[in-house]
Parts: sequence; C-alpha cells; structure tokens
Amino acid sequence: MSAAILTGEIESPRPLCAHNGEIKLVGWCLIPGHSLPPPIRLTTAVGTLNMTARTERKDVAALLPAEKAAATCGFVVEGFLPTGVHLGCCEAQLTDGTWQAFRRFSIAVESKPFVAVLDEPINEGTLRDRVKVGGWALDSYQAATEVSLRYGHRDIKCIANQPRDDVPRAYPDIPHAVHAGFTSDDFLVAGHGPVRVRARLANGTTVVAPTKVKFSIATDENHDPDLDLTATRISLNHTLPVRPAAPPIPPPGDLRNILFILPGGFAANNSLHVTALANELAAAGYACIVAVARDLETLAQHENPLFRGITHAEAETGIMFPDGRGPDLIHAWTTRENVRRLAERIRAQQGGKLVVHLEDNEQEILTLTLGRPWDELLKLDDQELVRLIPADLSHPRHSHTFLTSADGITVIMDSLLELLPAQQPCHTIWPAADSRYFGPRKRPDDFRHILDADPGTTLLFYHGNVHAANQAEMRELYAAVMQLNQSGESVMLIRTGLDTVDFLGDLAPIVAPYVIGLGQIPHHRHLAPLMALADIFVQPGIADAFNDYRFPSKLPEFFSVGRPVVLPRTNLGKTLRHREDAYVLERADAEGIAGAIKELRRDPELCLRLAQGALAYAEKHFNWQSSAATLANFYNTLPRS
Repeated sequence: MSAAILTGEIESPRPLCAHNGEIKLVGWCLIPGHSLPPPIRLTTAVGTLNMTARTERKDVAALLPAEKAAATCGFVVEGFLPTGVHLGCCEAQLTDGTWQAFRRFSIAVESKPFVAVLDEPINEGTLRDRVKVGGWALDSYQAATEVSLRYGHRDIKCIANQPRDDVPRAYPDIPHAVHAGFTSDDFLVAGHGPVRVRARLANGTTVVAPTKVKFSIATDENHDPDLDLTATRISLNHTLPVRPAAPPIPPPGDLRNILFILPGGFAANNSLHVTALANELAAAGYACIVAVARDLETLAQHENPLFRGITHAEAETGIMFPDGRGPDLIHAWTTRENVRRLAERIRAQQGGKLVVHLEDNEQEILTLTLGRPWDELLKLDDQELVRLIPADLSHPRHSHTFLTSADGITVIMDSLLELLPAQQPCHTIWPAADSRYFGPRKRPDDFRHILDADPGTTLLFYHGNVHAANQAEMRELYAAVMQLNQSGESVMLIRTGLDTVDFLGDLAPIVAPYVIGLGQIPHHRHLAPLMALADIFVQPGIADAFNDYRFPSKLPEFFSVGRPVVLPRTNLGKTLRHREDAYVLERADAEGIAGAIKELRRDPELCLRLAQGALAYAEKHFNWQSSAATLANFYNTLPRS
C-alpha cells in the first residue's frame, strides 16, 4: 500500500516545552477520504506516548465539510518524558497497521525539582554537635547513586540508597522513593554554613538542593581550636568595566541553522571557542546546535548557553532545528576522525554548506601522540591506519580529502593556511576572552598575603592541561621556577589543569614547594578571579612545528586581565612588540623565562608598561562579538552547495 497523505496540524506551541516532565500534545489529523480518524502517537528516542483522548472538532468539520472524519479528528497525547531535549515525531496509524510520520519537532523537557531533606538529628535550625546525620534525597526520574553534604568549604560523603518508609507515602508514583534515604559516612568535621545536598543520579547528571539546616562545627581533631572558621571571608569578586560595543553581527538570511561539531566534550578548550561563537550568533538570531563526542553533562559548566547541546550519537539520527529543517551550514571543528565521519554523514543525508576549522598542525599532533614519523605513517595502508588512529585524531589521508570537499575553511592562525588545499575560501578566527569574566582586575592583596612566603614573592599563573605535545615546554616553565628560587628569587606558580603525562619526573619533588596546584577548575569563569592573584603570566615554548600553527586559548585571557605577559616569538608572539605589548622571547625555555622574570621583578616601570600594553592589545583584538560578526560574514559569502 502506498503511503497515505495525512492532513492535520499540531496546535501545541512549538518548540514543545514539558514542565515537570509532563507533556501534553493537542492537534487534529485525518486521512482524506476515510470515515474514521487515525490513532495518533508521539515517538521519541526515550519512549513512545499513545493518544489519550479523542476530541470533537467542529472547526475542522466546517473547514473540510467533505471529510466524514473531520468532526472527530481531534486528539490529545499526554504523558511523561525524561529530562532533556528530544526530537519528537507525531505519527498516525494507517489502515494497514503501519505508522506514518505526521509532524517532527523538538521537545524540551524540564524535570521536577530535586528534593532533599535533612531530618536526623534535626530538620531545621543550626546543628553544632559532631554527630552523624541523615535524611533523604529524591529525583523524580533517576535514583541517586552518590550523595554528599556540602557546607562552607566541606563535602561530607554519605551512604546512599537507604530504606525510608515515609518518602514513598509522600511520593507514591516514584518507585525508587523507597530507597531515597542517606546517612553520613562519618561524623561531621569542622565547618560552618547552610547545608546543601549534592547527588549524582543514575544517568550521570549531578543535582543540588538546599535544606533547612545549618552546620556550625567549631573544631575537630584535625583543626586547632584557635582557628576561626567563621571569620569574614575574603572575596575575589570584582566588577569589570563595560567594554565598548563591537560591530553588529549580520542578521541571518537564507543561512540560519548552524551545526557545530566538536571532537570532545564541553570541558575542552576548543569548546570555549565554539560555545562563545554559538552564543553570539544565537543572540543575533541564528539557530545553533553544538554536537559533542562525549560528556554532554559538561554543558552545565557553561553559564546560560543560548544554543542546544547534543551528542554525536543523537546527531546521527538526524538534526532538527526549531524551524523543522536541518542545518544550513555544518562547521566541523577540526579534521579529527569522529568529527569528519559525522559531518560527512549529516551532509550526505541533510545537505548544507560545510566549513572545516583548523586549530593545530594535526600532522604534528598525530606524529607526537603516536610516536611515529609522518613519512612512516603515510606508507601504511588504510586498514592499518584505521587500527592505529583513534577517533579523536586526524587521519593522514581522510583529513586532506575532507578539507578538499569543504565549501570553506576557517583557521585559528594564518600560518595554517600553508597546510591547506589551494583555491578554497578561508577565514581566520582568533580566540577571545569572555568579557563577562575576563577583564582588568586589581590584585587582591588581602588574599595574596595568605599565599606569599614573603612580601616580595612574585606569583605566576598558568591554566591548561599538559599532554604529549606540550610536555617539554611545560617542564621548562617548572624548571624556570625552580632556578629562580634556587638563585634567591622568590617566585611561586599557581597551576590549574590536568596532567595527562608525567612531564616532571625527578624535577617534581624539587619544584613542589614553589607550586600551588589547584587541579582542574570545572567552571572556566572561576579562573578569572584566581588569575587576578598573579603578577606575571608566562606562556612557555619555542618556534617549532607545533607552536607555529596554534594559538594558545589562554593568551587572550592573559592579556585581558592586565598583567605583563611573557611568551615566545611564535604564533601570537610574532605579531607583538617586545617590551610594549608583551615580553617576547626568542626561546621561552627555562633560561629565557627566568631571565625575563628577573628583569621584571627589578623594573616596575616596565611591568606597568607591559600591563597597559596587554590591556590595550586585548581591547583591540580579543572580542567574541567581533569574531562572530566576521565569521557570519564569511558564512554568507560562501556559495550554496
């Protein structure tokens, strides 16, 4: 039987919003020439909801008087869906029993609030005793697998999934309410503040809920009784000046729906670039979706995103924008294999222009990561390369073909242009700094005195991960800190980020007294007040096949805070004036860095000039709205595929 032509409409406002997980879909549908209206259902990747009511439609009968089914073709679909953004498909059942798609649309499902209560030994007020405590925590859809209590600077682990008789009586429709209880794993420790319950749910998401209880535990066996944990807290918050308005972003025309594809998650450095551009474009009227390979929950680390985040797996089922269409443009962020495969699949299925972005010398990263020369890799057959190259690296041959097929190419540095196929439209996008958080900040001396070994200590700051490609230069930075202290110069390094390789070796115990390691800071915006503690920022490195083709994303943030910046004459360093915009070294190795720091420690006038030069350079060059405006202009110059 050939597919019937369905007539009807969904009358619930779209995109469909489901509050507290409850969805209600209203509309009408009929098969022309049939005397009865068809059954209706709503299908999603997370479940199917069947029609719950048939409604009378006199308006449709008046509109279509020849159709016998018109008077009773109204329908209602009600039910519950799990939290998230889902692609929904309204389907009608044909007379042969098959189901035919009627309308497709996005569904945004808001969850019922996560609820938590402390009730042992008190359920309200202030608890001052060192005891074990208990209570219950309940999410409407997912059981809690981990529970902890947070108060002041404390995080107390709890034993989750404890039985409760009272919670299921209050929430009879939630099966896991019977195991919503928790008890603290140990006695409370010293700390003061309102208590919040933090839970990790079965699906991996994290939720937090306040309670009516405060803990005020004066001391414990690990704290001196004279230590005043209730002293006034020193704030690192700072009001930033308003930056001048940037050029407006051109409004969307035929090109409105933009899909960005990232090779990792929302916690990676390149996600800062993509999310900033997507936010600016979305604010100008573009519809943006960002697809990540993993860790979708890290989207929560970005404040108030204006775009929709999805996984590669979701994207493979088909991209649907709010207007019901697919992407007008796919911006593949690098040539990494997982990005390439997804971009080519979506382009083949749904069309759209293709733009590919380069932010590194992918050839150099591949050889450094695999530890094999480029010429040797090129000699391997495709089967061996598929076995050897992981999804988050670029294939030597497929990446070139991918670039050649693109309608346009964007690069983070002009030097990358020499690695590209000839005769393709290209555009350079420098990264910027989020002006909501990164801007000129005074040094918080009230906090500094806690960190300084003596009043003359110079604080350096570096945020970023250490990996195979940058481990040698990061060792040079640490070696410079060690050399400075051994020569009588008091210097400390504040470091954030993860170490994926052991880059220090026998240097680790020697330099440890001069390093304050803070680990990974999940919310990038929290870095800005920490950066204000620094006197000088240092980007180590030398001109080589890795550094010449990249733009360290921390540099715009270094410059925006308004401190002297020490960096090598490569990538951004090639555009800067030595001793005016920054302190530019031919080699930012241990010897070069140590020499620069010594000079800056002895020359306050040079420090002031470099701090002012950094701010002026940031004001002129590092603005996400300007970057997004030039990118939108580039998009619109590309001929439609």
